[in-house]
Amino acid sequence: MKINSLELREIIDSRTKTTVEAEINGNYGKAPSGASTGEHEAKCFVPENLKDTEDLIKNLEGKDLTQEEFDKQIKQLDDTEDFSRIGAAGIASSFAFKQASGLKHSKKFPLPLSNVIGGGEHGGNTSIQEFLVLPVNAQSFPEALKTNTAIYQELKEKHPRKIQGMNDEGALITTMNDEKTLKALKKIADKHDARIGLDVAASEFYEDGEYKVSSIRENLSPEDMLDFIQKLIDRFELVYVEDPFDQNDFRMHAKLTKKNPEVMICGDDLFTTDKERLQEGIENGACNSLIIKPNQIGTVTDAKKTVELAKTQDYTPVISHRSGETCDSTISDLALEWETPIIKAGIADIRIAKLNRLIRLWDQIEEPEINQR
Repeated sequence: MKINSLELREIIDSRTKTTVEAEINGNYGKAPSGASTGEHEAKCFVPENLKDTEDLIKNLEGKDLTQEEFDKQIKQLDDTEDFSRIGAAGIASSFAFKQASGLKHSKKFPLPLSNVIGGGEHGGNTSIQEFLVLPVNAQSFPEALKTNTAIYQELKEKHPRKIQGMNDEGALITTMNDEKTLKALKKIADKHDARIGLDVAASEFYEDGEYKVSSIRENLSPEDMLDFIQKLIDRFELVYVEDPFDQNDFRMHAKLTKKNPEVMICGDDLFTTDKERLQEGIENGACNSLIIKPNQIGTVTDAKKTVELAKTQDYTPVISHRSGETCDSTISDLALEWETPIIKAGIADIRIAKLNRLIRLWDQIEEPEINQR
């Protein structure tokens, strides 16, 4: 595709923090950002002088490039290992180029993995960061989304005195601790034929070799943490567990994966959408699933390569939003193009842009179906 025009501008995200929007040939890409970020992620910040960054990237105007060629050029212009020069302008530009050059939608739709109750770094009273629901038996995307929204609404109706509002991701904040939250959620999820998942985000409370689980007032060794997570899996029939250990602990992730072959043990901070880190996980038997966040690795092309590797090794890719979001719905389109079986995109506030995009596509695409991978 020939780049006729390229512009960058500063906008705000869902947390009222600044981020970058790129415009290429009249098509837009916006950079999200995370609250609980892995130490191996690409940098995602607004460059101090965005005009200088725009002038740098404008060198690509007039060129006829593929997505892979464009992303390679962006990385060369940045000229660092982690986008520490152009920051959020990298993924915003990559998204905008993807939107401008065209999307290839398959008929296979992901199931929505929805964060209905939150805590941890996203705000809340639990140490566990996200309490998620997955409508495993839904036969269509609209049905799946209806299930998750019904669970979200019923939580508010059943526990009005325990709900304190919403956090960064639109998830409900409750006065309940982790165990009471799981009990309340399971009762409602079972009613709606949905399964529960957790994003533990354990790196956020790992310190000096221990997991300081403040909500239960305990400091756990890695082995004790393994026992703690296993008890939650068994007791609440969890279908998904994300980042149950520190972001550098491949060994403990491997232990949990081996014990639970039927549960998605998912790496986010562990892999950071990085093909090389995923390869290390494969070699160590760590996890059987991974989060895909394109801004973690900096470009659409690099995220796609990680998805491709994951599929060859039977790892389930879960394409995901960030806590600091925009109305950009590119990941919804990529979920169809890359045929990722799950999308983690919240359930409320600005995140509905991604969910509603999939609703529209379900109506527009001939003979759509849920990805059964």
